Amino acid sequence: MSFNPFNMLIVFVLFLIPLLPTLWAIVDLPKRRFSRTRWKIIWFALVATFPLFGAIAYFALVRRHTEPL
Repeated sequence: MSFNPFNMLIVFVLFLIPLLPTLWAIVDLPKRRFSRTRWKIIWFALVATFPLFGAIAYFALVRRHTEPL
């Protein structure tokens, strides 16, 4: 298999770009104040277990209801 820049672009788009929201959520979670520590742990586990979908759910459902530390 020869090196093809188009193949590298496909790999980048399919694997790395969907991880960006996950990495952002993992960095953001410890910086937010939750009503209970248990919820922070649960959301961290969800984001880590279901990378793209967990991060999207965190940003859509939870982040706006928390405040920064």
